[in-house]
Amino acid sequence: MAEHGDLQIAILIDADNVSYRKIEEILNEVKRYGIPTIKRIYGDWTNPYVEKWKDKLLTHAITPIQQYSYTQGKNSTDSALIIDAMDILHSDRVDGFCIVSSDSDFTRLATRLRESGKLVIGIGEKKTPKPFIASCDKFIYVEIFEKNQKKETVAKKKQQNQPKPAPVDNPTSIAVLDEETLELLKDTVDDTADENGWAFLGEIGSLFNKRKPDFDARNYGYDKMSHLFKAYKEDFEIEERNTDKSRIKHYYIRNIIKRPLAMASPATAAETEHKNLATPTPSVPPTETAGKTANQNNRKKGRQEKKRQDKTSSEPIQNEAPKVQEIQEQKTETATPTADTPPTNMLFPSEGNKITADDVKKSQIRITKEFKPLFPTKSQKLRIMINAGEYECNFTYRGRGFHILKLGKEAATKLGLSEGIQIQLVKLNEVSFSLQNKSV
Repeated sequence: MAEHGDLQIAILIDADNVSYRKIEEILNEVKRYGIPTIKRIYGDWTNPYVEKWKDKLLTHAITPIQQYSYTQGKNSTDSALIIDAMDILHSDRVDGFCIVSSDSDFTRLATRLRESGKLVIGIGEKKTPKPFIASCDKFIYVEIFEKNQKKETVAKKKQQNQPKPAPVDNPTSIAVLDEETLELLKDTVDDTADENGWAFLGEIGSLFNKRKPDFDARNYGYDKMSHLFKAYKEDFEIEERNTDKSRIKHYYIRNIIKRPLAMASPATAAETEHKNLATPTPSVPPTETAGKTANQNNRKKGRQEKKRQDKTSSEPIQNEAPKVQEIQEQKTETATPTADTPPTNMLFPSEGNKITADDVKKSQIRITKEFKPLFPTKSQKLRIMINAGEYECNFTYRGRGFHILKLGKEAATKLGLSEGIQIQLVKLNEVSFSLQNKSV
């Protein structure tokens, strides 16, 4: 197959499923992927509804293929388009196909073309059935071109009346990414990232288009994918890196790990909690303030009475020590894990889930089902204690599948992360964990 940009592409258009107004934008879109060498459009050209196509076909050198409607209400152009596509495939004259239609009848055709190693681009309306979208390498909605036309019209009017405004990277009026697409985008960043969490934008786009063929930044009001990442500053951070060519810059993306609002160190948090428990602040009603003087006299009498009791009853006080110990033991028993309370000390990994070579390569630990209750329910930074050392590690929460704890190279080396090792995992608090290599 030829290099990207030099691909020879056959454009096959179903005239019954696309408007003549959008043909110019469709051709320009296909030219982003290669050179359109075969351009054919299928329809019944005896019908008056296709009359407006004439000027467009002449302008763009598109060959019309006549296909009569043998039965009223039936679309007979599908079969003609499919036959021509298979003929072109076997002639091996092109590297890819662009099928312009919203009809699901072309699903099997797209699948067959991809099986032969050809690039398949689909262009249609948003009503296109999902099976046809999934069978294409890339699917583009024609509604995008309508937005571009409106932008161009508005821009021309502004240029006539006003000076050219400064470009805006982040449009204010945009469609919002749905939660499922946003999570898939985050997973793609993680899957293509290096050990520091940075992923090259080109690799992200390539993998994400394979996972979601109909994704296009323009569906959400952005001209480029980099603009989309810049708009979602709460979820991603973006870094521009210079290359050998001064005019070319590479974009790198990293997921933002959301920190807790009040993230104190384990020792500080424990001390604060202990102080709050040891010295509670009583609420004093106004009536007690009014009788403060009288109560002082009563407290003096009480202290004197208590001293007399302390002298005469030292033995009962000593007998209270076992009661205090019993109460502490009851508290300990209450704190032990139950069926509803996850344990805080587990041996990792469990049976059948061993640390793999891929985990070692990525300096990560996969958190599987039985360990999920120990960890937070959102992505954030965690403190990991390893052999008296403290490390800040990235924790990626995933609703389905396993979570990811990215230790980083330094922490993984300190832990001695390798295939098949066993790790003692202890939860210290909500954001702190201790890891110890039990295989050493």
